[in-house]
Amino acid sequence: MTALQNWHVYVGTEVGLLKGVDTTKEAFTNLNPIDGLEKEEEITAMCWGDASERVVCAGLKNQVVKVFDSETRSFPAPRHYPTGEGAIRGLCYFDGCLVTASESGIVKLWNKDNEQDAEINTGGNLCKMAPNSFTNFQVATGGNENDLKVWDLKSPDSPIFQARNVKNDFLDLRVPVWIQDLAFKTNDTIVTCTRHHQIRLYDTRAQKRPVIDMPFERYPLMSLSLAHNDNQLVVGSSRGRMALVDLRKKLLVHVFKGFAGSIRSVKCHPTLPLVASCGLDRFLRIHDLNRHKLLKKVYLKTRLNCLLFRTDVDNLAVEDKPKPNKPKEAKMAVDDEAENLWSSMSLVKEGKKKRALNNDAPKPVKKKKVIEMSAAD
Repeated sequence: MTALQNWHVYVGTEVGLLKGVDTTKEAFTNLNPIDGLEKEEEITAMCWGDASERVVCAGLKNQVVKVFDSETRSFPAPRHYPTGEGAIRGLCYFDGCLVTASESGIVKLWNKDNEQDAEINTGGNLCKMAPNSFTNFQVATGGNENDLKVWDLKSPDSPIFQARNVKNDFLDLRVPVWIQDLAFKTNDTIVTCTRHHQIRLYDTRAQKRPVIDMPFERYPLMSLSLAHNDNQLVVGSSRGRMALVDLRKKLLVHVFKGFAGSIRSVKCHPTLPLVASCGLDRFLRIHDLNRHKLLKKVYLKTRLNCLLFRTDVDNLAVEDKPKPNKPKEAKMAVDDEAENLWSSMSLVKEGKKKRALNNDAPKPVKKKKVIEMSAAD
């Protein structure tokens, strides 16, 4: 079995470890050595390095990008990509050119010689940069008080789309903006989730304000992913709640329970009804979206930040194992054995001392009837 088949999910951790998870065996492998890892090597973003998903790119907190080749099971020399200040919050590839985004709001395009080709200032406090998989060299960005923008990396001077905030609330107060995650639904529609527990859908052809704005519970939303159904998506919150939402009907379809910490990343399979999730409770989980059932749960020992879910994974690799049914004959044999055991036991009778103690117990006093006689009698 090749390395591509062994690891169905790649997970990045807070301590800088890249883990490959085999969902069939429910086991994981640390792909880089544990010794020498520092706090600044936390993995904050991940992407595929090629279309075949053979290469995994991990962006670190110190703006270093590590590349893992799953065929040779090796890490080439890591490269430093200075992109403003702060951790890397987005990674993607366009025609062999790497795009990096940092917390300070700087997005850079690096050519095939790893030299800077373009630079964009998105406005600071960046939380997420996501590529447009339908059009080359287009990305969307958003963050804290940094509303949604769509950029063409070939024309970085100004955004090709800039969202407007929703109208003031019922107290005529401005609604705060804090985009935490986003994804392109189509070439012209973008879905975002916010730390103010909002799910929004933007149509760049229609208007600058969101065409759908729906709240979800009361806790910050940390991650989202589009499901194999075009009208549904999965969101994860800081409270440890993961939900399947229908955008067309604006309804909550199902809430997945059992999480014990903030959900940092969710990834849906593009063709199968599967979703992988990870977070601060150190577990990787895979759920079935149709049956709303937990299929796999793997403990990975460290707090988890992000993951990549292979698209060519076999459905059997994450299929839940049916519980073995006991044969009827074996069940009858067990029942007969238990009956014989109870029948062979002797009856325990009360001893003399216990009976004597019971006899010495004070007996209830019977009340005598008092007959009152009148004076006439």
